[in-house]
Amino acid sequence: MTFREKVLKGKFVITAEVAPPRGTDWKPVVEPLKPLKGKVDAFNVTDCQRSMVRMAPLPMAKLLKDSGYDPILQLTCRDRNRIALQSELLGAYALGVENVCLMTGDFTTLGDQPDAKPVFDLDSVQLIELASQLNSGKLLNGKELKGKVNFFIGAVYNPFAGPEILQAWKLEKKIKAGARFIQTQPIYDVKLAEEVSSFIYSLGAVPIIGLLPIKSLKMANFMKKLNPTSVPDSLVKGLETAKDPASYGWEFVLNIARACLEFSGGIHFMLVGKVRELADFIDYLKKHRDYSVKF
Repeated sequence: MTFREKVLKGKFVITAEVAPPRGTDWKPVVEPLKPLKGKVDAFNVTDCQRSMVRMAPLPMAKLLKDSGYDPILQLTCRDRNRIALQSELLGAYALGVENVCLMTGDFTTLGDQPDAKPVFDLDSVQLIELASQLNSGKLLNGKELKGKVNFFIGAVYNPFAGPEILQAWKLEKKIKAGARFIQTQPIYDVKLAEEVSSFIYSLGAVPIIGLLPIKSLKMANFMKKLNPTSVPDSLVKGLETAKDPASYGWEFVLNIARACLEFSGGIHFMLVGKVRELADFIDYLKKHRDYSVKF
């Protein structure tokens, strides 16, 4: 069963991130994923995350698909105008990549080439509208496509970015534009994860709660510096007193994931490279509950 089929049938799904290499050697990225085959339902292929140059996400998504994995192509507005975005999406579908997660993208000043000129011809809502327009058989300018597409469209939601009412309004616009699943930024509070899930369901999409184990107090303070409300004080205090902060961070996230089985549509694991830990993590969850949710 594909990722799209599982989401639409109400099955609990697990997604994870894959970062393309900073070069052409892709096998060291794909080969370590073998322990996750049959455990992770789809892999998000990031689009030059943090505005740093990596292999383009589309060829990486194709390489993943050819290796037996279900990819989710992340596509941002940062580096492409509307012509390039439409071209990229049409090429993706022709190559068999149907799952997309569409976003605005990090600003170039956050990366290691801050002098790069950003594009931002469209924003995330407009890009979702564009993909939906393609699904209807037409380009953004209304011209008919020669060969239809049928993208399964996703988007992201950050409940910590700015005024809550504005983030909620933007999320509603994304779902009205055609987003069917929503992957969130990391959430470290069960009550908030449940509230976010309920809100996303109420708007007509499927919530997939983001998880990122915090392995040290230094990492927690860094994340709090980026967004003071994203990491609860209870987690910080636990890391301060834990004999093994890394293990404590994993256990903390495991508790969030276990709770998500009861009220969410899935979890999105955002720590790249921890393959064996994630495989064990998923095995533990499977022992505690069948992967199914009720709508």
